[in-house]
Amino acid sequence: MTLKNIFNSKFLVAGMLALTLASCSEKEVPVAPNGFDRDDVTIAHQFGKNLVGRVTVDGVPRQGVVVSDGVNVEVTDEKGEYQMYSTRQHVFVSVPEDCEVPVLDGLPRFYKVLNFSVDAKIQRDFNLKSSPKKTEWTLMAIADPQIGNDQDVSDFSNIILPDFSEFVKPIHENLYGITLGDIVWNKPELFSTYKTLIGRSSVPTFSVIGNHDHNESVKNDTESDADYRNVLGPTYYSVNIGDYHMVVLDDVLYSGVDGRNDYANTITQEQLDWLKKDLSYVSRDKGLIVALHIPTARWNKLNNLTNTQALYDLIKDFDNVQILSGHAHNQSTVAISDNMTEYNFAAAMGAYWYPLCSDGTPRGYGMLKFKGNKLADMKYKSVGFPDEYQMKIYAPEDAVLSKPTGNVGDPFDQILVNVFAWYPKWTVEIQEDGGAWKTLSNVQAQDPDVRKCLVYDEDDKKWYIPSTHNGAQIATTNHMFLYKPSSTWKSVTVRATDPFGNVYTSSLDNKK
Repeated sequence: MTLKNIFNSKFLVAGMLALTLASCSEKEVPVAPNGFDRDDVTIAHQFGKNLVGRVTVDGVPRQGVVVSDGVNVEVTDEKGEYQMYSTRQHVFVSVPEDCEVPVLDGLPRFYKVLNFSVDAKIQRDFNLKSSPKKTEWTLMAIADPQIGNDQDVSDFSNIILPDFSEFVKPIHENLYGITLGDIVWNKPELFSTYKTLIGRSSVPTFSVIGNHDHNESVKNDTESDADYRNVLGPTYYSVNIGDYHMVVLDDVLYSGVDGRNDYANTITQEQLDWLKKDLSYVSRDKGLIVALHIPTARWNKLNNLTNTQALYDLIKDFDNVQILSGHAHNQSTVAISDNMTEYNFAAAMGAYWYPLCSDGTPRGYGMLKFKGNKLADMKYKSVGFPDEYQMKIYAPEDAVLSKPTGNVGDPFDQILVNVFAWYPKWTVEIQEDGGAWKTLSNVQAQDPDVRKCLVYDEDDKKWYIPSTHNGAQIATTNHMFLYKPSSTWKSVTVRATDPFGNVYTSSLDNKK
């Protein structure tokens, strides 16, 4: 049997997509018939400068605001004005901490479109609105929606987004989202569909570009992301929220010469140069978020980009750094240093629209709560499950499928626990039949539920997770735990405590 003939089983989740549109703070800006933002030219261009603009807050010119086109990084003067020579498609403002992030059609709109083929000289103003500095705020992280056909769009809108909208209901304010790349599955015509759907979620959601967000028919990095830019804006930028500076980067250097997977895991020197200039205006006691698609580090590969260290060197002096990534379709968290942690989130589409990811983590999304310049809480939310569902316990007759490393008894007589978001700062304990709590150590293993679902593809002689797309293969992970109970055990309870003090419990009864 080939993957082309495999039926894709799915969990159905009830709920309706929230239709509340986010407030729009940029509707008053006129848009030309050709679709480009236009401002009246009122600032005299200096010699050699083709782009000028003014930044106001509540109508008052603001000095010291960072404005960039991705190459130039300028700061507004006492008149709130900036000038530069640009050849780029967008100019964006690094929104100050005491201003609202502008929102248009439900998405953050911190940028303006440039078109020098229409106008030789352009003025782009940013009219911001003041807002009290946020002492606490929440960021929702969605990795790898990867919509590629009508069924994917239906699943995203009828399964993922209703769960997402229900989860964020109690979070009434100071709420943002970010989609961590692979927004579409090599279908650039679906960017507009995604934009419409996510724009209805009531969560202003930033975007990151992924490898599948490039146009595979264009064989270079510079133009293969044009479809993304035309709909979702610049591929790298920065913004300030509360005591955090958030930077979005593009770490996919796409060529496409040998197919859609022909790309390098790297950050271009142009971006690194821009980032160095951008961060020169940010106090090192700020918290820093770096969002990108391909992880810089995973539990089994600490140097995942060709120039990982070059990035780390630019961000290592900030007090608290959280790196957010996707791409792998399974969960991994790495404490890179005392002040730097990477959260590599499992995919919203699971293993290519199978409801489990390749490590057994259910498809879902992340929630990060910030207080001051620190991360105060982080939770992974599994779609279709309660908020507290953070692990699964397998009885020995199921756990035998996990193929754990180490000295395993024969016949297999151990319980396996998959704690989805675990990393070494968690504590995992087990209690048998109401007895004493015992601390467990993690092992490397595969998830039994994923092993059960694997199907063999006769074409390439490999085992795959069933899906409507090219199949994903099972992953070995490090967030597994083994426990050998007594021969007379009746029940076990597992208690997992995360670094933020959240305690999750789950129990399993012996059915034999």
